[in-house]
Amino acid sequence: MKRLDLFKTDSVLLPLLLALLWSFSLNAQNLVKNPSFEDFLICPSEFGCLERAVVSWHQPTNGSTDYFNSCSPSMSSETNFIGAQAPFDGHGYAGMYAYGPKDYREYLTAELKESLIPGQKYVFSFQVSLADESQYGVNEFGILFTDKPPSFQTKRNIPLNLMTRKKSYNYSLIRNHEFFANKKEWTEVTGVYIADGTERFLTIGNFNGNSKTRLLNSGKNLRKVAYYYVDMFFVGPLKASYVLDEVYVFENLTFDTDGYSIADEGEAQLNDLVEYLKAHRGFTVSVYGHTDDMGTKEYNKALSQKRAKTVADFLIEKGVRSNRIIWRGYGDGSPVVKNETEANREKNRRVEFVLSRKKKEYYASGTFDEDQ
Repeated sequence: MKRLDLFKTDSVLLPLLLALLWSFSLNAQNLVKNPSFEDFLICPSEFGCLERAVVSWHQPTNGSTDYFNSCSPSMSSETNFIGAQAPFDGHGYAGMYAYGPKDYREYLTAELKESLIPGQKYVFSFQVSLADESQYGVNEFGILFTDKPPSFQTKRNIPLNLMTRKKSYNYSLIRNHEFFANKKEWTEVTGVYIADGTERFLTIGNFNGNSKTRLLNSGKNLRKVAYYYVDMFFVGPLKASYVLDEVYVFENLTFDTDGYSIADEGEAQLNDLVEYLKAHRGFTVSVYGHTDDMGTKEYNKALSQKRAKTVADFLIEKGVRSNRIIWRGYGDGSPVVKNETEANREKNRRVEFVLSRKKKEYYASGTFDEDQ
């Protein structure tokens, strides 16, 4: 059995794992087939129809995992029997019990586009939202990687001791010091996994019985369950790495003299940073914009702020929470080289970033010394 204690937003982790999320676009690198449940065969009209309705998704037990879609009046992804929540992406999402009476559980199994590469580190993530009528929230999800679609003839929790007997089962645990209890918004759950090369399917759920499941009471006169909406799965290789409290420059993020838009060639490194931040939930990023000396001090200060804000907005749009980002503009006051040629001025038209455990003000290590 392969167990990794991982992390999610604002969580306190055991050993810190290194890595990040995708070096191209999310869709281009995502190994999960039909990651947000948009491809379906039938519009859901009853409970427990996920296996029959959704392409490339499976129910690994006899539990009745649900499928919701805006096409359905009875199983709507907007308002349904246990609450109201708009989809994180598209028109559909799944629903499952992570806690129920007599150890009742439901699970989701995703199919990957290809088997994972032995020894490669991968980021996996998915979105969850606790249903309005759920009295309880849980603080952990189990992740089961298998070479074939798992099948367990039970409506109860899949016991972990079954997995320890079979080498084809690799289990990881995402545990959070807080609880997954947000009913208004989606919460991203993320972890890092080292593959052994047999993995082709990913199953999520609560693998503990009721006696070993920690619960948060989220209200009164509600259903005595922990029911979660689940959306947008991602599995992709980890590639980049950074050192904390060091200044980095977005090398391919260059700007025209008066420009602050992000060109296509600049997005790869930005996506690498998104990947890193998604994998390291306890880290923040400070973004610093700079200009050359062509223009007034006031104009350059405003332009540098626009450049920094453009990068911050990109990170937020890709799913990094705004409370983890600080951005500043420093005009032309911190050149890395003298503004004597157009090539030098282009180097000074830059955006830098620093990763840290807490938000930082400007690091002056890149400032050019006129006396040198």
